[in-house]
Amino acid sequence: MKQITYALIFCLSVLALTACGSHASADLSAAPDSVAVRTVKLSDTTSFFTAAGARCEIISDATIAVPSHFASDSLLVLLQGLFAEHVLAAPDSLSLDGALRYCVGNVLYQKDMTIDQSQESLVDGEGEDVTLQYNTNTAVTVYYNNHSLVTFCRVDMVKKNNTVTSVTHRYYTFDLTTMTYVDLGGVIRDDAQWDVTQLLRTRLFKQNKVSNDEQLNELGYFNADNLAVSDNFYFDEHSITWSYLPGQLAVDAIGEPQIVLSLDELKDYMSDKSVLKRL
Repeated sequence: MKQITYALIFCLSVLALTACGSHASADLSAAPDSVAVRTVKLSDTTSFFTAAGARCEIISDATIAVPSHFASDSLLVLLQGLFAEHVLAAPDSLSLDGALRYCVGNVLYQKDMTIDQSQESLVDGEGEDVTLQYNTNTAVTVYYNNHSLVTFCRVDMVKKNNTVTSVTHRYYTFDLTTMTYVDLGGVIRDDAQWDVTQLLRTRLFKQNKVSNDEQLNELGYFNADNLAVSDNFYFDEHSITWSYLPGQLAVDAIGEPQIVLSLDELKDYMSDKSVLKRL
């Protein structure tokens, strides 16, 4: 039987929690285009027995910075809708509170299904009295909050029996002037994606002190030849960083490779309405 707890902690100033660094403005009077947030904490649990008789318990916790104040109530509602759709991956039919609950429940469900599909390997060689415990933790924080842009970072961490097995970072930026999600097209031109990919490849070589894909492969970058620009990026005042999930470019042991390009390197590839021009 699932048990759900739901708690709200209100913040009067802009929050920038430490999970993804601290880049948000803290003075709303000095930054009228900034977004204030409140922190929401949720928890959900479930358990079942595997085919081999071991008890499996899944605990899902979330600490989420939710937009709570902006220029007007109507614009805030639009921003919260974008937040629910992209950061929480919730259906647009749900309210914000419903989207928050959906986020935690969906993480729980996805983990439940994953374990079900591999339950035999999970209990191989273990006794029937063994309890397998999975803890999933989702943290959403403000990473950037300036120039009428706000970036949220979502970190999902999974532990099995208190050992971290997975950590992923995903970044979502919203344009507060147009109230839209900033995808790749909001940064560079479509016809420039190949050129920017080559810049990323060159920088990846330089970061790893190699000169070709074969040498990268030896370091664990088994999929570097399929490197491409993606929507998982964040930026600061001087650069944009592309972040790749574990297993996307390299073996899990390498973690999440990040490749940084300066705004100067990208200036010739920016789209007409690129948000980078504000920086």
